[in-house]
Amino acid sequence: MRVAAVFCIAVSLAWSQSKPDVGSEPSPMEAFASQTEVRTTWSSEVANLGKDATKVVLTAVVLESANSKMRGLKIELSIGSAHDTIYLDEEATERTRSALIQIAGDTRLGLARNACMGAKEFWPLYDWPWNKYHELNADVCGQNSALVLYGRGRRVSYPLPGESATAFAGILARALADAKEH
Repeated sequence: MRVAAVFCIAVSLAWSQSKPDVGSEPSPMEAFASQTEVRTTWSSEVANLGKDATKVVLTAVVLESANSKMRGLKIELSIGSAHDTIYLDEEATERTRSALIQIAGDTRLGLARNACMGAKEFWPLYDWPWNKYHELNADVCGQNSALVLYGRGRRVSYPLPGESATAFAGILARALADAKEH
């Protein structure tokens, strides 16, 4: 019995040390943006959303270095004194947009009712390769289906009452389309 308990503890410790914490690494685009030789060659504010104390600014961006180019979104979140900036490349933007559409469909079926509804793409216990990245997660919460945004691995949430997951997915799609034109 003791041997089994020690084995389980050892396996648990080894497993937890082999996986990075959820949201502990910058996203590929965030890491690229932080390099000193990278500059923003084009940007356009696509949406400026604010409900109560929450402010969300979405900007389509094109970042370039001497031999690389990335297109995607910069999302600035704030509520009170808390702030977060998230960068989503094309793949992460599409994954997030698709997850928001899934959440909207599940919400229409009444699956969220008095709780929060997320998407499998945002669930931290799945072994998704992107779970280690600081990217955007979203839930729809409560009877009023309030959209709630947060940075993966962060504790602060940014509620946007009155904003729908479907509408936010549309904003992401438009922003990415704008970035792809440049």
